Amino acid sequence: MIEDFVAFDFETASGKNPCSLGMVEYKNGKKSREFYELINPEVAYFNPFAIQIHGITYEDVQHERNFSELWDAMLPFIEGKTLVAHNAKFDNAVLLYSLQRYGIDVPRYASFCTLQRARRLVALPSYKLSSLANFFEVPQLRHHNALEDAFVCGELFLKLNRVEEELKLQEEHGMDFPSDYLDWIAEKQGQNVQIRRKALAGCSQLLSGLRFVISGNFQHFSRIEMQKIIVQNGGRITGSVSGLTNYLVCGSQAGNSKLSKAKLNGTKLISENQLLEILIDF
Repeated sequence: MIEDFVAFDFETASGKNPCSLGMVEYKNGKKSREFYELINPEVAYFNPFAIQIHGITYEDVQHERNFSELWDAMLPFIEGKTLVAHNAKFDNAVLLYSLQRYGIDVPRYASFCTLQRARRLVALPSYKLSSLANFFEVPQLRHHNALEDAFVCGELFLKLNRVEEELKLQEEHGMDFPSDYLDWIAEKQGQNVQIRRKALAGCSQLLSGLRFVISGNFQHFSRIEMQKIIVQNGGRITGSVSGLTNYLVCGSQAGNSKLSKAKLNGTKLISENQLLEILIDF
């Protein structure tokens, strides 16, 4: 379970131009320090819709420091850290754009997304940060304040960690292994939690008649576990791509030869998360 990480959130003036940043660092699952600054994005245009959301105007930040001037203070929260954000694709894009804009070297860090993780672990009508905060009973006073949203994101990450750990226990000790926490979640939803253990249950023939090839490394499962999931749900695993292959399941560092053969044969490419979403009926 990841307990040392930094939750972060950007608010933007327009596009990828940040006007504020909040970061909350966690050590051993507890909040240890925080960072918050308004940022001069050095652009004149502030999207009116963005202003309506976060309330930050050009006048609020015109005399603040820009991203480059704040970088030395930001770096200890980023370099070598595990960064967590809600819709991390956006916040990472803002970070990388700003680094590139000011000619700053990209630091080394790992990235997790609470939005994607929540979609994988629980079935809810909405995955907005405010909706998830309400569902998991995380107090939130000022939504769209970057520091407040970073804190909520961090607390949500810890909640999702617990869900995943409880699921692992059930996978190890049997599907009927008691979990008051998962029962609480299921009761709040008014239905059984649709989570990845459903994909492991082997009660589906959803993949019956389909041939799969697996390539690369996966975030949530080992290759053996991925093979097991496919076979238990009716699919067939083969070692090489051919004209009979229906899907190539691609992880990171997928083999170039398999990708080339898949393209040549018209084999569909599918990611780990896409496969899980099919099996979990999202």
